[in-house]
Amino acid sequence: MKKKKAFNFLTAIVALLVFFSGIIRHDVAEKEYLDLAKSKQFDAAGLVYIDTSAGGSCVLIHDRFILSAAHVFMESDLRQDTINYNGNNMISYVPYNEREVDPARVFILINGQKVGVKKIYMHPGYRDSATAGSCDLAILELKTSFKNIKPVSINREFDEFGAEVTGVGYGASGIANDIASVGIKNQKIAGQNVIDSMGGLEIMGKKTLLFSDFDHPERSDCNKMGDAKPRPLEYITSGGDSGGPLYRQKIKIGN
Repeated sequence: MKKKKAFNFLTAIVALLVFFSGIIRHDVAEKEYLDLAKSKQFDAAGLVYIDTSAGGSCVLIHDRFILSAAHVFMESDLRQDTINYNGNNMISYVPYNEREVDPARVFILINGQKVGVKKIYMHPGYRDSATAGSCDLAILELKTSFKNIKPVSINREFDEFGAEVTGVGYGASGIANDIASVGIKNQKIAGQNVIDSMGGLEIMGKKTLLFSDFDHPERSDCNKMGDAKPRPLEYITSGGDSGGPLYRQKIKIGN
């Protein structure tokens, strides 16, 4: 019998993980995270463009279909309002007329290839009054296929608790304990974490949220859940990572 290593796709919505802003360890070079993201097994991770602006992350799940986060494809208008806070008048902007983005404005960038979107299918539970904000999933039908990009192998098990995972996305990146270093670079970055807990809305008896925290390499008091020991490439998501894939490596026994 021979052991084979395989990367199975765990879930496409990194936004479903409860993370704090930041990205990488302060004692590990950013290049190590960037090099990990370049690994062949993560080729299917992509960047979402709405018009000419990067709007989130995604992953190729089929020759002509992309999986991402529903909220990435929602937009609204803003109206100016005045509120009184501690005796002071302040200007705020209130969103209204929320709507789905026209798929004709959406493009997916994977490994230098840019492909247009034909149609966007929102999870019906995302905008349902009973589950609003949950079921944050969207499937995008592509106009054409990507060349030489293999879709991910989707995980169909429900044993994520305690699993070591690798997240890949194009969100804001920087050093976790240096806020000034965190910024939007739209660079593909990957890192490791552990599923510390599960919760949220249940569907068919299965929890839909996976929780992790960022474990500081020197301060165990920063740990919020699970083991305080960080992974070698400890990573946490940030703005722009929504919709990006989460991978788990599994060992297959056999030929």
